Amino acid sequence: MKTGKNVLNSGHHINPPGCVNSQSFGSRLREERDRLGLSQTQFAEVGGVARTTQHIYETDIRSPDVAYLEKLRGIGVDVSYLVSGSRQVAAGSDTLMVSGLALLNIYRIVDEFCVDEDGEPLPLEIRARFFQLLCVSLKDKSSQDQSLDSLRNELRRLTGT
Repeated sequence: MKTGKNVLNSGHHINPPGCVNSQSFGSRLREERDRLGLSQTQFAEVGGVARTTQHIYETDIRSPDVAYLEKLRGIGVDVSYLVSGSRQVAAGSDTLMVSGLALLNIYRIVDEFCVDEDGEPLPLEIRARFFQLLCVSLKDKSSQDQSLDSLRNELRRLTGT
């Protein structure tokens, strides 16, 4: 609505009353995009929209449809967080709880094992597979089995080296 030379704010950047999180949907969407390390263009491609549409979603001018959200869920976006503003802790057989030290040790082992003859890191896809393999192998093990030496032995056992 225009009044003289001033334009009143349409209110599309203001959070609705009763919102769980003070952040807007668009802010949470950008936060998830940043968390995954993707550009607006890359994120838009995953969601099947143009980069300008992605920008429109992130600035709360328009909201995406369910098909877009389902595509984002496929790359690890926490859709529940986008919609409700609160993170959901996954439960079930695919949940793995590891200590910070164990996670650090897994990264170290992947860095140690996943190099070529010249000492250069192998492609990300290969390193990611090794990382997943080690994480899954820890699922039913005690914290003592998460040391560097036990992880090295586990990876040797799994890879036959």
